[in-house]
Amino acid sequence: MNRSRPLFFLLLASAFTATAAQAASFQAPFNPALTAWGAEMAGNAAGTIPAYTGGVENPPKVDYASGIRPDPYKDDKVLFWIDAKNMAEYADKLSPGTQEMLRKYPTFRIAVYPTRRSVSYPESVLANSAKNTSRCAIEADGMTLDVSKGCRGGFPFPVPKNGIEAMWNKKAAYLGAARVMATSSYYVKPSGEVVITNQMLNYEDSGLYDPDVPVPTREWGLRTEYSGPTRIAGQATMIIDNLDGQRKSWSYQPATRRTRLAPDLAADTPIAAQGGAQLYDQLNMFSGSMERWNWKLVGKQEMYIPYNIYSLMNPTSEKCEPKGLFMPNHPNPECVRWELHRVWHVQATLKEDKRHVLKRRDFFFDEDSWIGGIQDTYDHNDKLYQVEWAPLWPDYVKKVVIGGSSFPTFDLSTRLYVFPLVSKSWSMDKPLSSSQFNSDTLTNFILRPGGY
Repeated sequence: MNRSRPLFFLLLASAFTATAAQAASFQAPFNPALTAWGAEMAGNAAGTIPAYTGGVENPPKVDYASGIRPDPYKDDKVLFWIDAKNMAEYADKLSPGTQEMLRKYPTFRIAVYPTRRSVSYPESVLANSAKNTSRCAIEADGMTLDVSKGCRGGFPFPVPKNGIEAMWNKKAAYLGAARVMATSSYYVKPSGEVVITNQMLNYEDSGLYDPDVPVPTREWGLRTEYSGPTRIAGQATMIIDNLDGQRKSWSYQPATRRTRLAPDLAADTPIAAQGGAQLYDQLNMFSGSMERWNWKLVGKQEMYIPYNIYSLMNPTSEKCEPKGLFMPNHPNPECVRWELHRVWHVQATLKEDKRHVLKRRDFFFDEDSWIGGIQDTYDHNDKLYQVEWAPLWPDYVKKVVIGGSSFPTFDLSTRLYVFPLVSKSWSMDKPLSSSQFNSDTLTNFILRPGGY
């Protein structure tokens, strides 16, 4: 008689019960096949996308307050490479912009790693996302998020019915109640010359996650303090996007010692501190009012996207330090990890009576984060113009999704690109107080990395 079999089945039953209990914490009560934020729980039929099991498992030990998160997948190996020679085999899983980069740049290729569904959220975000299915709506204007019934603290539309609802999921993507990021931006010319365009501290918050505000009025807040290079050191800017679609923005210039309204920090105004290669409404892939665009939810598909780029944010090799990372036309392919994920495809086309430098924008949002992925843009000749990446490195300690390299943008016409690198990121439990987050404080630097 095998006496070990009852013990084996007891342990198996205990493991199954624990797994089921864990799954219940992020399953959607309105559909157990989905997570609370609307992602598919199951993996794909091919087994190349795994089932969702709760994010990073067995995370490495870290210094909680350092803002640095070691790579939990450092032992993963490249499964295969995609380049111009074999891209036709994977064309259905590559965005048009990615395909164009492979065709245009002979040295560009994609390192495909095992897919790791590393994103996770606090219990409060899961609970609120489930509740939001009955308390979030779009107002009669077709654009504004209606928060009158308690919509807050999670994704507004876990099962989006149209492009507007999908974009509000993106706008409400959980980045913590607030965060500070230390960033340096690099502008790379086609010759390979690298110019540091800015060194800054960025503060971001989301009014939908502010625990002290009963009824949110603000969608997003951004404060930027520039410490370099010398020509912009001391400058500061601030942007407030309200839920009604209105934006207010200010800038402080040390030369004049004055804070001024800056209404041009919006829409298709090029961002000077990014070398003009990125527009203000490309911050976080999209920011500001949606009123210039027609929005269409195309559907969901599988796509290779930059993901889990911990080793790029905390490089262990000189080839992934700025000197080795920035090649002409694109970053060093050996330093960027790509994975296969399901993405939501949202398409924006410019309204006939509106003006913008872009005519069309295709967003491919990672289903687990609603902010990672890729954006392809088109000019008014319907030609591919830019490719914007939104890589992720989730903070598995605080369960916050971090867009690790702050959205590098590649200009296909000029062959230049801008690549902001985030060296550290600190999540905050609460936003700055109103006495700190206002235009009067722009004359002073108040952001303190890790000091909150």
